[in-house]
Amino acid sequence: MSSDPGNGYGDSGDDDLEERKTRVVQRSDIVDRSAPGKDGATPEATTEEARPQEIAPIAAGTIIGRTRLMSGHEQSLAGGGVPGSTPTMNMTQPKTQYVHGASVDSDPVAGWVVVVKGPGRGNFRPVFVGMNSVGRDASQRVSLSFGDDSISREEHAFITYDEEQRCFYLQHGGKSNLVRLGGHPVLSPTELKANDFIRIGRTTLLFVPCCGPDFSWTDEVQEA
Repeated sequence: MSSDPGNGYGDSGDDDLEERKTRVVQRSDIVDRSAPGKDGATPEATTEEARPQEIAPIAAGTIIGRTRLMSGHEQSLAGGGVPGSTPTMNMTQPKTQYVHGASVDSDPVAGWVVVVKGPGRGNFRPVFVGMNSVGRDASQRVSLSFGDDSISREEHAFITYDEEQRCFYLQHGGKSNLVRLGGHPVLSPTELKANDFIRIGRTTLLFVPCCGPDFSWTDEVQEA
Protein backbone atom coordinates (compact mmCIF):
# COMPACT_ATOMS: atom_id res chain seq x y z
CA MET A 1 0.00 0.00 0.00
CA SER A 2 1.39 3.44 -0.99
CA SER A 3 1.74 6.18 1.60
CA ASP A 4 2.26 9.09 -0.85
CA PRO A 5 0.44 12.03 0.76
CA GLY A 6 0.39 14.12 -2.45
CA ASN A 7 -1.86 12.01 -4.55
CA GLY A 8 -5.01 12.97 -2.69
CA TYR A 9 -6.52 9.55 -3.13
CA GLY A 10 -5.22 7.64 -0.15
CA ASP A 11 -4.25 4.06 -0.87
CA SER A 12 -5.26 3.79 -4.51
CA GLY A 13 -1.95 2.16 -5.60
CA ASP A 14 0.06 2.12 -8.81
CA ASP A 15 -2.84 0.96 -11.02
CA ASP A 16 -4.83 4.03 -10.17
CA LEU A 17 -1.85 6.25 -10.95
CA GLU A 18 -1.59 4.81 -14.43
CA GLU A 19 -5.24 5.60 -15.14
CA ARG A 20 -4.77 9.22 -14.12
CA LYS A 21 -2.00 9.90 -16.60
CA THR A 22 -2.76 12.57 -19.29
CA ARG A 23 -3.28 11.30 -22.83
CA VAL A 24 -2.33 13.52 -25.78
CA VAL A 25 -4.81 13.26 -28.67
CA GLN A 26 -3.85 14.74 -32.05
CA ARG A 27 -6.51 17.17 -33.43
CA SER A 28 -7.65 16.42 -36.93
CA ASP A 29 -7.68 20.11 -37.96
CA ILE A 30 -4.01 20.70 -37.05
CA VAL A 31 -1.41 19.61 -39.57
CA ASP A 32 1.81 18.31 -38.13
CA ARG A 33 4.41 19.90 -40.39
CA SER A 34 7.31 18.23 -38.53
CA ALA A 35 6.18 14.72 -39.40
CA PRO A 36 7.60 13.36 -42.63
CA GLY A 37 5.08 13.15 -45.44
CA LYS A 38 2.48 15.10 -43.43
CA ASP A 39 3.18 18.55 -44.87
CA GLY A 40 -0.16 20.17 -45.51
CA ALA A 41 0.92 21.91 -48.68
CA THR A 42 4.10 22.33 -50.65
CA PRO A 43 5.20 25.78 -51.83
CA GLU A 44 4.09 24.89 -55.31
CA ALA A 45 0.66 23.80 -54.10
CA THR A 46 0.28 26.93 -51.97
CA THR A 47 1.14 29.15 -54.90
CA GLU A 48 -1.27 27.28 -57.15
CA GLU A 49 -4.10 27.48 -54.63
CA ALA A 50 -3.52 31.19 -54.00
CA ARG A 51 -3.73 31.96 -57.72
CA PRO A 52 -7.26 33.09 -58.62
CA GLN A 53 -9.07 30.87 -61.05
CA GLU A 54 -9.55 32.26 -64.52
CA ILE A 55 -13.19 32.82 -65.44
CA ALA A 56 -14.09 31.93 -68.98
CA PRO A 57 -15.75 34.79 -70.90
CA ILE A 58 -19.54 34.56 -71.04
CA ALA A 59 -21.00 34.95 -74.49
CA ALA A 60 -23.77 37.48 -75.15
CA GLY A 61 -27.20 35.93 -74.90
CA THR A 62 -26.27 33.55 -72.08
CA ILE A 63 -29.07 33.31 -69.53
CA ILE A 64 -27.92 33.42 -65.89
CA GLY A 65 -30.89 32.86 -63.65
CA ARG A 66 -33.44 35.40 -64.87
CA THR A 67 -30.91 37.87 -66.23
CA ARG A 68 -29.80 37.79 -69.85
CA LEU A 69 -26.47 39.33 -70.72
CA MET A 70 -26.86 41.39 -73.88
CA SER A 71 -24.21 42.85 -76.11
CA GLY A 72 -24.18 46.54 -77.03
CA HIS A 73 -25.74 45.75 -80.40
CA GLU A 74 -28.64 43.85 -78.82
CA GLN A 75 -29.19 46.52 -76.18
CA SER A 76 -29.61 49.23 -78.79
CA LEU A 77 -32.12 47.14 -80.71
CA ALA A 78 -34.01 46.13 -77.57
CA GLY A 79 -34.37 49.79 -76.62
CA GLY A 80 -36.03 50.60 -79.91
CA GLY A 81 -33.04 52.45 -81.32
CA VAL A 82 -30.75 51.91 -84.23
CA PRO A 83 -27.68 49.67 -84.18
CA GLY A 84 -24.74 51.34 -82.47
CA SER A 85 -26.82 53.96 -80.67
CA THR A 86 -26.77 54.41 -76.93
CA PRO A 87 -29.86 54.55 -74.69
CA THR A 88 -29.22 58.28 -74.18
CA MET A 89 -29.30 58.86 -77.93
CA ASN A 90 -32.54 56.91 -78.26
CA MET A 91 -34.24 58.91 -75.50
CA THR A 92 -33.29 62.26 -76.97
CA GLN A 93 -34.49 61.47 -80.43
CA PRO A 94 -37.73 63.26 -81.06
CA LYS A 95 -40.78 61.22 -82.04
CA THR A 96 -42.51 64.05 -83.71
CA GLN A 97 -41.18 66.34 -86.41
CA TYR A 98 -42.82 69.62 -87.32
CA VAL A 99 -42.72 70.54 -91.03
CA HIS A 100 -43.17 74.17 -91.90
CA GLY A 101 -44.39 75.45 -95.22
CA ALA A 102 -41.75 76.19 -97.82
CA SER A 103 -43.16 79.65 -98.52
CA VAL A 104 -45.32 81.90 -96.36
CA ASP A 105 -46.87 85.07 -97.70
CA SER A 106 -45.64 88.05 -95.74
CA ASP A 107 -48.54 90.28 -96.84
CA PRO A 108 -51.80 90.05 -94.87
CA VAL A 109 -55.08 88.83 -96.32
CA ALA A 110 -57.14 91.53 -98.05
CA GLY A 111 -60.08 89.35 -99.16
CA TRP A 112 -61.17 86.03 -100.67
CA VAL A 113 -62.55 84.55 -103.87
CA VAL A 114 -65.07 81.70 -103.45
CA VAL A 115 -65.74 79.19 -106.23
CA VAL A 116 -69.52 79.19 -106.76
CA LYS A 117 -69.54 77.42 -110.13
CA GLY A 118 -67.17 74.97 -111.80
CA PRO A 119 -65.07 71.94 -110.80
CA GLY A 120 -63.92 73.51 -107.53
CA ARG A 121 -67.34 74.65 -106.32
CA GLY A 122 -67.34 75.35 -102.58
CA ASN A 123 -63.59 76.06 -102.33
CA PHE A 124 -62.01 79.42 -101.68
CA ARG A 125 -58.66 81.18 -102.05
CA PRO A 126 -57.24 84.17 -100.16
CA VAL A 127 -56.38 87.45 -101.89
CA PHE A 128 -53.42 89.29 -100.38
CA VAL A 129 -52.36 92.93 -100.20
CA GLY A 130 -50.67 93.96 -103.49
CA MET A 131 -50.84 92.16 -106.85
CA ASN A 132 -52.14 88.58 -106.98
CA SER A 133 -51.56 86.46 -110.09
CA VAL A 134 -54.45 84.10 -110.90
CA GLY A 135 -53.88 80.72 -112.62
CA ARG A 136 -54.14 76.97 -112.07
CA ASP A 137 -50.45 76.41 -111.34
CA ALA A 138 -49.41 75.95 -107.71
CA SER A 139 -46.90 78.80 -108.04
CA GLN A 140 -49.69 81.36 -108.50
CA ARG A 141 -50.69 83.53 -105.57
CA VAL A 142 -54.34 82.68 -106.27
CA SER A 143 -54.04 79.07 -107.43
CA LEU A 144 -57.26 77.68 -108.98
CA SER A 145 -56.04 74.09 -109.28
CA PHE A 146 -59.45 72.42 -109.34
CA GLY A 147 -59.32 70.69 -112.74
CA ASP A 148 -60.51 73.52 -115.02
CA ASP A 149 -58.05 73.23 -117.95
CA SER A 150 -59.50 76.31 -119.61
CA ILE A 151 -57.71 78.43 -117.00
CA SER A 152 -54.14 79.33 -117.97
CA ARG A 153 -51.38 77.89 -115.83
CA GLU A 154 -49.87 81.30 -115.02
CA GLU A 155 -51.12 84.90 -114.96
CA HIS A 156 -54.50 84.36 -116.53
CA ALA A 157 -55.60 87.44 -114.58
CA PHE A 158 -54.56 89.74 -111.72
CA ILE A 159 -56.46 90.86 -108.66
CA THR A 160 -54.83 93.89 -107.01
CA TYR A 161 -55.50 95.60 -103.70
CA ASP A 162 -54.18 99.17 -103.46
CA GLU A 163 -53.72 99.84 -99.77
CA GLU A 164 -53.40 103.62 -100.19
CA GLN A 165 -56.68 104.01 -102.06
CA ARG A 166 -58.24 101.00 -100.30
CA CYS A 167 -59.57 99.72 -103.60
CA PHE A 168 -59.51 96.38 -105.48
CA TYR A 169 -58.86 96.04 -109.22
CA LEU A 170 -59.26 93.20 -111.70
CA GLN A 171 -57.20 93.11 -114.89
CA HIS A 172 -56.47 90.71 -117.73
CA GLY A 173 -53.18 88.80 -117.80
CA GLY A 174 -52.64 88.97 -121.57
CA LYS A 175 -53.73 85.39 -122.30
CA SER A 176 -55.97 84.32 -125.15
CA ASN A 177 -58.81 83.39 -122.80
CA LEU A 178 -60.82 86.37 -121.55
CA VAL A 179 -61.71 87.31 -117.99
CA ARG A 180 -65.24 88.57 -117.37
CA LEU A 181 -66.61 90.74 -114.58
CA GLY A 182 -70.39 90.66 -114.27
CA GLY A 183 -70.64 89.18 -117.76
CA HIS A 184 -68.44 91.86 -119.37
CA PRO A 185 -64.88 91.24 -120.62
CA VAL A 186 -62.12 92.95 -118.67
CA LEU A 187 -59.83 94.64 -121.19
CA SER A 188 -58.28 97.18 -118.82
CA PRO A 189 -57.91 97.41 -115.01
CA THR A 190 -61.44 97.60 -113.57
CA GLU A 191 -62.45 98.35 -110.00
CA LEU A 192 -63.69 95.29 -108.13
CA LYS A 193 -66.58 95.63 -105.69
CA ALA A 194 -67.86 93.39 -102.90
CA ASN A 195 -69.91 90.38 -104.10
CA ASP A 196 -68.90 90.82 -107.74
CA PHE A 197 -68.83 87.70 -109.93
CA ILE A 198 -65.62 86.91 -111.82
CA ARG A 199 -65.73 84.36 -114.62
CA ILE A 200 -62.44 82.79 -115.65
CA GLY A 201 -62.56 79.77 -117.95
CA ARG A 202 -65.50 77.61 -116.83
CA THR A 203 -65.13 78.77 -113.22
CA THR A 204 -67.16 81.54 -111.57
CA LEU A 205 -65.76 83.26 -108.47
CA LEU A 206 -67.55 85.38 -105.85
CA PHE A 207 -65.38 88.19 -104.50
CA VAL A 208 -65.54 88.81 -100.73
CA PRO A 209 -63.39 91.73 -99.48
CA CYS A 210 -61.81 92.01 -96.05
CA CYS A 211 -60.11 95.38 -96.47
CA GLY A 212 -61.76 98.52 -97.81
CA PRO A 213 -63.04 101.92 -96.69
CA ASP A 214 -64.05 100.55 -93.28
CA PHE A 215 -60.92 98.50 -92.52
CA SER A 216 -57.24 98.41 -93.43
CA TRP A 217 -54.24 96.68 -91.90
CA THR A 218 -52.67 100.11 -91.42
CA ASP A 219 -55.48 101.11 -89.02
CA GLU A 220 -55.28 100.63 -85.28
CA VAL A 221 -58.13 98.31 -84.33
CA GLN A 222 -60.12 99.45 -81.30
CA GLU A 223 -61.46 96.94 -78.83
CA ALA A 224 -65.13 96.09 -79.35
